[in-house]
Amino acid sequence: MIKKLSSILLGLIFIVSFSLCRQAKKIEQVSPYLNHNDSVKYVGIETCKSCHLDKYETFIQTGMGMSFDSASIHKSSANFTNPKPVYDSFLNLYYLPFLKNNVFYLKEYRMENKDTVYSRTEKINYIVGSGHHTNSHMVAENGYVFQAPITFYTQKGKWDLPPGFENGNNSRFNRKIGLECMSCHNAMPQLIEASENQYNELPHGINCERCHGPGQLHVQEMKKGNTVDINKNVDYTIVNPGKLSWQRQIDVCQRCHLQGNAVLKPNKSFTSFKPGMVLSETFDQFSPEYEDGEDFVMAAHAERFQKSKCFISSNKNNLNSENTKLAFTCISCHNPHVSVRKTNTIQFNKTCNSCHQEKKCTETVANRNKQKDNCVACHMPISGTADIPHVSVHDHYIRKPSNLPVKKPSKLKGLRCITSSTPDINTVTEAYVSYFEKFESNPFYLNKAKENSKKLDASNQFHVQTLIHLHYMSLDYKAIVDLANNYSGELDAWSNYRIAKAFEKLNNLNKAELFLSKALEQNSKSLDFILQYAVLEIKLNKWKQAESLLLNYNKLYSKSADAWAYIGLVKLKENKLREAKIHFLQALKLDPDQVIALQNIYQIYLLSDPVEASKIAKRIAALKGKK
Repeated sequence: MIKKLSSILLGLIFIVSFSLCRQAKKIEQVSPYLNHNDSVKYVGIETCKSCHLDKYETFIQTGMGMSFDSASIHKSSANFTNPKPVYDSFLNLYYLPFLKNNVFYLKEYRMENKDTVYSRTEKINYIVGSGHHTNSHMVAENGYVFQAPITFYTQKGKWDLPPGFENGNNSRFNRKIGLECMSCHNAMPQLIEASENQYNELPHGINCERCHGPGQLHVQEMKKGNTVDINKNVDYTIVNPGKLSWQRQIDVCQRCHLQGNAVLKPNKSFTSFKPGMVLSETFDQFSPEYEDGEDFVMAAHAERFQKSKCFISSNKNNLNSENTKLAFTCISCHNPHVSVRKTNTIQFNKTCNSCHQEKKCTETVANRNKQKDNCVACHMPISGTADIPHVSVHDHYIRKPSNLPVKKPSKLKGLRCITSSTPDINTVTEAYVSYFEKFESNPFYLNKAKENSKKLDASNQFHVQTLIHLHYMSLDYKAIVDLANNYSGELDAWSNYRIAKAFEKLNNLNKAELFLSKALEQNSKSLDFILQYAVLEIKLNKWKQAESLLLNYNKLYSKSADAWAYIGLVKLKENKLREAKIHFLQALKLDPDQVIALQNIYQIYLLSDPVEASKIAKRIAALKGKK
């Protein structure tokens, strides 16, 4: 019977593959997996649960299964018993998380002479992180998602600013959660493509299909009785990572367990990759490389693991083999369906002992007893990370204890591509530009980008887009304008935006308006584009158009201090003093340091309330003093 069903499925694979391939978009590599086709939909973890209950019940207790959810007491690992407010000395702001009727809130406030002079409270909508190390928090309105300026660090049991918000970099409630971030911490979020951070749907945690691919076809065939003996054959309606070559297995894991700068390939999205595909056909990942020392960062498990002699030796003679039993990969130690907290030392040691004889361990008996004969404790020690405060994790670079690094890096060599040994020149150039923009404004990265850019082709759309990005970060607006004048093809929304800003910097506002309108037409739900277009219309004295844009902005998202301040300017232009005052005050409720609102409310108070005007003048002076 099994044999008969296998024959039926092989015939089915040919028929379905033929029909699906006719509908499919072009993919770089012909895949035997039928669920790689774009027409196959994701079905969600509840559908998988109906047949795989045992896997479901253990998986939802893993870090992946607990990665993202609506904010609730059940989801949170935080301590709300008399939490100490977190203070940001750079912005002079305090943050106090609290519960009210079992709902999470975050209060942001400022104190002067023991008086509260500013206060804003936001409801927390989502919690990201399993709680094994951290819980970070997100706020949302109308599908737009932003990171809140508070994180609970589980290992230390303390509240603090989130990673990247420290040392004067606190973006408060304005850090957009885009698809790159959301797609690693969740299942398959449905981003509204005309936006940067507005979602139609957000699943509650990483689910089965992140590692197995979309399940619609598999479910359909199982319901028809078209089963496969998976001990003898491969079920090509769904991906089983255990049946993949070691290279594709690693790609499944390092889709998210890599850290650094991800550079998308042309026409790709962070949801384009499916298990079994070649990851570098979707994006390449880059991280800094040093001539001396090394940095150990939180989510670099796959990169660190692949540096290990164990990994290299086990897989070097297995480069093209599909025999996964010969390979040493992530799933040699980790069962993705079971929490690492429930995988005991014996199980991890068993993997080590499959290659290494325990009796040949050269460590002293005293140290072995101290570590309780735990291979991981010696060869993958726990340490703090360079990028995440208050967190310690196992370094997945497996080494003898004597080979552990003894110093921090000091001499930067460049960016290393983790996902490919031969990344194309455009990807490398963009990697340097975007690393400078997103991670570290070290001129070294821009200089490297400029060196590589000499090999780019100014007639190629994707090369032009990278050149525009490079010139934008280099503040070379004339070079951007020259590229725009000499290139007649289509460009993406961000390139059109950067061209617009270049024309604006060079005081050609009409040209700036043309390109900004193109950018907004492409990304009509981008809050940044809408706001910048409104500001440009104000500069062009097109007040009605600016007001229309700003009112549309507030319908989409009502918590931008800048948008309220600019509407206040429009009302001033219309001589509607009372309405202008309302809008400026609303801006200051959201941001006590919004400069346009402060300056204009000061002028309004001079006419009506000199005492308040004096208070505002002090705040303006304090802001100037910081600069």
